[in-house]
Amino acid sequence: MRRTPGRILTLLAIALCACGNDNKSAGQPDGGDPDGGKAAACGNLAIEAGEDCDDGNLVLDSVCDNLCHFTCGNGVVDTTVAETCDTSIPSGIGACPTACNDNDACTADVLSGSECTATCLSSVITTATDGDGCCPAGANANTDSDCTAMCGNGVLESGELCDMGIVAGAGACPTTCNDGQSCTTDALVGASSCQAHCTVTPITTPINNDGCCPTGATSGTDNDCSPACGNGFVDTGETCDKAIATGAGKCPTTCTDGVACTRDVLLNPGTCTAACSFPAITMAMNGDGCCPTGANANTDNDCTPFCGNGVKEGTEQCDDGNMVNTDACTNNCMNGVVVTAYRFNTLALRDPHAYASVIGCNDITDSFFGNAVNQQLANNLTQDNDMPPDGFLDLSPTLVFRPLNQGGVLTSPLEIHFANCTTPVGSTSCKPGAAAPILLTATNQAAGTCLTTIAGTTHPYTPAITSSTSPCFVSTQSTVTVALGGVNIVLHDARIAATYVGTPATQVVNGLLRGFVTEADADATIFPSNLAVVGGHTLSYILPGGAGNCRPANQSDKDVNNGVSGWWFYLNFTAPKTPWSDN
Repeated sequence: MRRTPGRILTLLAIALCACGNDNKSAGQPDGGDPDGGKAAACGNLAIEAGEDCDDGNLVLDSVCDNLCHFTCGNGVVDTTVAETCDTSIPSGIGACPTACNDNDACTADVLSGSECTATCLSSVITTATDGDGCCPAGANANTDSDCTAMCGNGVLESGELCDMGIVAGAGACPTTCNDGQSCTTDALVGASSCQAHCTVTPITTPINNDGCCPTGATSGTDNDCSPACGNGFVDTGETCDKAIATGAGKCPTTCTDGVACTRDVLLNPGTCTAACSFPAITMAMNGDGCCPTGANANTDNDCTPFCGNGVKEGTEQCDDGNMVNTDACTNNCMNGVVVTAYRFNTLALRDPHAYASVIGCNDITDSFFGNAVNQQLANNLTQDNDMPPDGFLDLSPTLVFRPLNQGGVLTSPLEIHFANCTTPVGSTSCKPGAAAPILLTATNQAAGTCLTTIAGTTHPYTPAITSSTSPCFVSTQSTVTVALGGVNIVLHDARIAATYVGTPATQVVNGLLRGFVTEADADATIFPSNLAVVGGHTLSYILPGGAGNCRPANQSDKDVNNGVSGWWFYLNFTAPKTPWSDN
């Protein structure tokens, strides 16, 4: 039978199971100086003069190095324990960054981690978003206000009359101009640019041999005029006769077909070849009453936004050019509900630390002979240790957004799942687990810190707690009851937050899960009797300051929340984007 997705207290118990029974340090007397006046001996599980820490071995790990000094701050970038920098290096190579900016508007830069795991992450922005200063690849002035119209990109954009990258049809730039009428002069203006257009000027001056007999001209002033015009008959070569006052054969003086997208042109006015022509308007032009083929509300103010044309216009949130109502853009051009999931790939308890009386009173949070709490968490996030294996990773806290609204101060529905995620971890995909999800709302923040520690509730442990800095989200506050190892743990005033990396985010970092366990709840929460060391004991037993804990009273981690005694829990995490299915 598959065990309940691993949660922190279950893993505390796992870490303790391998530790044996309560004992005093070997050879240590009941009182007096435990060192017997001897010089400090690194590796004896006692923190002595000149030492920062002592985890009982001479092996460098993420907390304590082989000289019993804190690994972080020893002036060396210890890559074997995943340090990216060291806080004792003041500048240059190996110094820890405090802020990140590569001065490229089209990358999202965030500071991930803290102290000796601080590193700058940059991710290329791929989504067109108005107002972020970036015009990503594939975007244009119609889809992103940060893009400027680019002549020749094959897209008719605001401010352009045509685009030289459009080969033919609507939006193509004219190279010659001829309306086929003898009484107009046609000219190409703005040749070889995206402002190219044709102008048509009526001929009003009599000119011999130009094929036009303009208004007022006669055969005596222009040899292009017919001497028979005005004889009351429509002669060969005439379309009308100026002497006919009404009915068939009357020469037109004005033209209109009542169609907005045609030009009303009177050809050869005042002559016996006068006629009406209604050529189609093909160029986008504000204020002419026509929205020609290929134009849109961004390029012609005579057009109304049209959902489904592939161009985001007016109040549309999106326009993907299709009528699929279940994708990221609905059939009314509003953002659809697209599920985005981020599965924890790291999770570490940062405060309070867990202590157990095993060969003395020992901190078993980060390093304890391969069985520390956070080591067990890492194993359960990456392995399927069920017997027999069930094909799912043992621990998969997963954040699910429906949808992910990442920009500005938008909110998103947020679900926290203890999901079923397939093995192996490198190609995992997730779906809901047996437990119902925790339903919250996430609020985005473009500047500042989304979630950090509460003043007076933290303790001087290393590594330190990492805060969630912008661009980030923070959840609403909630009281959450979680089944852990056969007992119910109540987290009061719980919140979760993290920093986005990329737009849309490909991962979240600087994750912080914060919640309060009351002392009354911890005293009433009893581990199953079949668990070694902690079996039959209360949760308080492993928390400094709790009943029966081995730490001295003056080293309590106990906090107060709204007048209630207990412990604030702080856990840091990172989570990459992961395929998700609701089935």
